[in-house]
Amino acid sequence: MTDAATARPERLFTYEYTVLLLAALLGFTNIAVFYGFEAYLARLGIPLAWRGWLLGAEPLAAFCLRPFLSVLITPANALSLARAALVGLGLSLCAYPLAQGIGAILAVRLFHGVAFVFLVSAVTALLAQVIPKALAGRAFGYFSLSSLIPYAVVPPLAEGLLAVLGREDRVYAAFSLLTLPALALLGPLGARLRQRGQAGEADPGRPSLALVRATLALTPVRLALGANLCLFLSTTLIFFFLKPFALGLGLADPGLFFTVSTGASLAVRVLAGPYFDRLPKGTVLFCALVCLAACQAGFAVVSSGPAWLLVLAGGYGLCLGVAMPLLSAVMFGCSPPAMRGTNLNLMLFMMDTAYVFGPVAGAAILAGGGYGALFLTAGVAAVAAALLVVPLALAGRRPAR
Repeated sequence: MTDAATARPERLFTYEYTVLLLAALLGFTNIAVFYGFEAYLARLGIPLAWRGWLLGAEPLAAFCLRPFLSVLITPANALSLARAALVGLGLSLCAYPLAQGIGAILAVRLFHGVAFVFLVSAVTALLAQVIPKALAGRAFGYFSLSSLIPYAVVPPLAEGLLAVLGREDRVYAAFSLLTLPALALLGPLGARLRQRGQAGEADPGRPSLALVRATLALTPVRLALGANLCLFLSTTLIFFFLKPFALGLGLADPGLFFTVSTGASLAVRVLAGPYFDRLPKGTVLFCALVCLAACQAGFAVVSSGPAWLLVLAGGYGLCLGVAMPLLSAVMFGCSPPAMRGTNLNLMLFMMDTAYVFGPVAGAAILAGGGYGALFLTAGVAAVAAALLVVPLALAGRRPAR
């Protein structure tokens, strides 16, 4: 697919983009329902030493598979794989009531993780084919909402279902029904994508090993991957360790921190989305990352109560709401057209890496230096991401030759 072909349609909310947005939304809904999975494992009598492994089995599957799927999944097979992954998601959700022991739960969690990483990788490969390059900032801003909205909506909905169904595993099984509308939405997509192919938007096919190596040798691609890894390392240190810190400050409901930060991220992506493609992406991204580092360092000096923590939560969410979609848009823009889907999946692999190793590093930092050292380390990681973005920002400001 050539840049000319991708730039030609200037309308963002095409049928293809909207369907992929909704399919991803329904997919992330089936992940958000596990917000209380640790408590469910405790009620089953699973030993504490095993709960972490069972919690981490799903992201571990993504971490192990994503590098291979980034190359193996192409626009030609992505739609079929997305459909199969949705079926797999539904089956895995239905299997939770049947899995009561450690081995059975581990098997279900791994299968669930495999299905989910196939779905997200396939949708990402298709997304790279339907986004106009000139609207990439808005496109990734809106698309990222599909992973945020479920975490705001699903927990209270699941709690209502739990009161009716009585057990968490039955709630998980009930959410399998959401795969049905997702499958229905994907139904007409094949014909629409074939029409795109007939219009000259050719399927780039599976990238060769030589092309992958050549692309990874490009400095902008390496910088974007490194920045994404640093960004997610900084956020995992906040996500996994903030609750006891917030309780220590007197915040009765630590979830309020994430409500405020998520609400700020949603607001900025909806309200400022149209400006993501009008302003220099690299420069705005750099500023967002610097402000993010300041917010994270601010957590280290908050000691006067929860009010300032919530103020910082709002700033933290605003910065993430700008930085995350713009970093994906920058990667999209600096990637060769044939490698955009692969590179976007490699960006997700950087996220997987952070979610696997970030908590391990965070626990060691917390044990050695306390929360001050933890939050300052998160700020340093965000600064590292900003520094990696500087050459991309400078390149974006140079006039085209």
